[in-house]
Amino acid sequence: MSGRQDQDVRPLVIVVAGLAIVTAIGSVSSGGASLDLLARAEALAPLVLGPAAVVAALAFAARVLVTRRALRSRVQLVVLAPDSFDPSLDAVLRCAAQLSRVRRLVGGWFDPRARAVRVLLDIDGEGRMRYSLSVPERALPAVRSALGSFDRVQVQAVEPTPEPVSEGPDRVEVVRAELRLALPSSEPLAHLPLTPDPLQGFAAVLARLDPSHRERAEVAIDLLPTTAATRRRLRRRLLKEALRRSRDPSGGRQGFLDFEGQHVGRRRPAEMVEQRAEREEIAAKLVQAEPIFRLQVLIRCCSPERGRAVGCLQGLLSCFDGFAGANSLRVVGVRFFGLAFAGSDLPGRRGWFDRRMRTGLFRPARRDYVTAREMAGVLKPPTVKCAAPEVLRLGPAVYPAPRALPTFKGQPNLVPLGRVEDDSGGRQIGLRVEDSFFTYGSGKSRWGKTELGLTQFIHLVRSGAGGMFLDPHQDAVQKVKSCLTEPELAERVFELDLVGPRSREGQPGWNLFAARGLSADAAERRVEAIVDSFASALKWGERNNRALTLTTQATAALIELSGVLPEGLQPTIFQIPSILGNPDWLAAALPFLSSPRRQFFTERFPRMAEEAITPVTNLIDRLRSSTQLAGLLGAQSSSYDIARLMDEGRIVLACPGAGGANDKLIANLLVFDLLHAAKGRAAIPPEKRRPFFVTLDEVQTYDGAAGGNLAGLLEQTAKYGIKATLLNQNPERLTADTLNALTTNRSHLITTALNAHAAALIAREWGGDPPAAAITGLPRWTFIAQVTHEGQPTRPFLFKGQTVEELFAGAFHPDALPDVQATIDKASGRTSAAETLAALDTLDERIKTYLEGQSGGGERARVADDQPWTAPASGGPSVRLMLRGRGEHSSGARPAPSRRRQRPCSAPRPAVAGGRA
Repeated sequence: MSGRQDQDVRPLVIVVAGLAIVTAIGSVSSGGASLDLLARAEALAPLVLGPAAVVAALAFAARVLVTRRALRSRVQLVVLAPDSFDPSLDAVLRCAAQLSRVRRLVGGWFDPRARAVRVLLDIDGEGRMRYSLSVPERALPAVRSALGSFDRVQVQAVEPTPEPVSEGPDRVEVVRAELRLALPSSEPLAHLPLTPDPLQGFAAVLARLDPSHRERAEVAIDLLPTTAATRRRLRRRLLKEALRRSRDPSGGRQGFLDFEGQHVGRRRPAEMVEQRAEREEIAAKLVQAEPIFRLQVLIRCCSPERGRAVGCLQGLLSCFDGFAGANSLRVVGVRFFGLAFAGSDLPGRRGWFDRRMRTGLFRPARRDYVTAREMAGVLKPPTVKCAAPEVLRLGPAVYPAPRALPTFKGQPNLVPLGRVEDDSGGRQIGLRVEDSFFTYGSGKSRWGKTELGLTQFIHLVRSGAGGMFLDPHQDAVQKVKSCLTEPELAERVFELDLVGPRSREGQPGWNLFAARGLSADAAERRVEAIVDSFASALKWGERNNRALTLTTQATAALIELSGVLPEGLQPTIFQIPSILGNPDWLAAALPFLSSPRRQFFTERFPRMAEEAITPVTNLIDRLRSSTQLAGLLGAQSSSYDIARLMDEGRIVLACPGAGGANDKLIANLLVFDLLHAAKGRAAIPPEKRRPFFVTLDEVQTYDGAAGGNLAGLLEQTAKYGIKATLLNQNPERLTADTLNALTTNRSHLITTALNAHAAALIAREWGGDPPAAAITGLPRWTFIAQVTHEGQPTRPFLFKGQTVEELFAGAFHPDALPDVQATIDKASGRTSAAETLAALDTLDERIKTYLEGQSGGGERARVADDQPWTAPASGGPSVRLMLRGRGEHSSGARPAPSRRRQRPCSAPRPAVAGGRA
């Protein structure tokens, strides 16, 4: 039992003690048996009346004590209904019936004045009308149960609004009004339909207030439930009052039928109609088995200008005129012949009014009773039929998060998701790592999508896992580094930053063609990764078969050459134009290529049109003109080896840039190199494959190929320990194959606001619940997710995202980045870009000289098929003439163009010297 509950027992103890005193006194007095009855009564009277007064005083004190404690324990709950909220009248009446439980059955005599359910209409800081319920803390379970009658309604506990200031520079003018029934309670108010919403008028009046100018208004409708026995007695009493008035000659109602069917006087037609109407009114008020409440209505408006406050009060009072039927609500006070009105604003009554408004004390002007059907319009939050725009709502109609989802408190085996609201006020939930394989997230830019990926990635790598975060922009990478400033974490970071101001000074080395020591399978995967990257970045499909063929053959040839070239002469991506566009360079390389490669370059390659190599070489020439990219891809050795980094559990932060073709190619090279390297883990036993968490932002950048390359790789790599989170703004920007692969194999599907077409696509994945309209209207930092928990998908639910600064407040140190950057550079193998470019300028000639020297000396390098091609020294005259006939004439002059298709050996084209632009 809680401490508050223990305190509530004390008044009962006081009463019991008082009764014990009375009993003891009575037992003492009974000892005088010799006195006669009258004398004994006279003697005992003072002894009995005195303790009775003491008991009454104690009971009164106990009631005051319990009431004050109950008033202090009252809490305010803001009730948030979804945008599509449209309850039936039966649902409202069920809610009202359950609210009757707010009043205690045991001990309820002590604090009935603190047990009223307050329906409060006011405005929030943005000027939107909010619907709140105020009840004692003990009554919260009953209120939450009652609100369960409404579909997907949530509540949030808030602090009460401070009292208005009536003195000082921030003083405001305050006007007050209390309402009560104009006629006896047996006369009913109007039974308003729920369409249009009766709260619409209140919302329209409150929307005219300006919170920034200290304007506010509060409408408190206090409803004190009556017990079942009280309801039965009350119905009988009110029914007798109604019958008595119907038979009262002074009331002008003689001649009616009573409820026993007896005539009372003669009846005129008008009297018969009036009698029937009255009987229907009485039946509507008293015959229906509905909850009955005592009523108290308080209205208070504040503004620096009294005229504005009075105008708001008049507007709110007019809203209650809509409840008028046989009965109505009128303002409590005295009118002086239409010249003045003495109401709740009188100096002697203001304090009493403000105390009831502040504390929730239920002390109405008189005993007014209303039924749930009469108050149905205010016993539910604003519905979809409330057309006023400035209304605080929940948003889309989405189910709450399942209770089975674990609470996230930094556990390494959980992935943080976000905050959800529940009965306890809210909690941070997480997802099990075992259930997380592929996560797809979509939504507007600046709506929190990337921040969600950041919080998950940072938690995982800080917990010891390895991963890669690929961000086209630099901001996300900077946030990740700001949370990895501890030396042991900074030493695990490998950074590829091609955007920052330091990127031109140096880069790690990443030679895609440094294949010495690679197995045949690894070399083939390297070729596939490079070709897939070109195809995705340049959006090549089946119609671009020549470009795909040239890229494949050139890449395979250079990787074969890297096996025979020594350290310091390894080819790079910038040798692709050399092997495709420089006949002398190709002639020097041919003796060292395998038979399939030699056959292509000697037989099929010369037959291609001269413009066939342009799509391949143009992009590489552009890469060569960039200092950052040339410094990264032009290095001889590679400090960046994603297969090794995965096995070591390193943290890879890559920022290739966004927008240009160069950036797209680098991003695709990173992604496809990672996915193909993951396939190389097939030889590792499954239990030894270390999980590697990958977050790819703007995933459409890597999904340009029409052949579904990304989709196929994603479907395969999950079994090799890759757990990927893929993010982009619009699922429609993905190819059909990739989107199908993600939606079929995903573990979690998360979205924030989308346009109507994209929202409909995601809604179809969820079977239309929630609808697309719920997705399009999501506010910032609000998500809908369907996740996998213990192998089973949940229903889509709503949650709030968190920023990196909120979730990692203790670890976020952006000011410490300059101190740890040197550690990150050293761990990344960062070298001078100037040195790399200087060596790259002469690499073509050095490789060509070495190959010609090896061929001229008669030595033959063993190649993959173990059958080297025998050629004359230095490539032989026939080879040179054949390649020159394709690439250039011996005289260097370019022939005039011909309309006829040129013969394969007479299609001239100037050579590309050195492979540079």
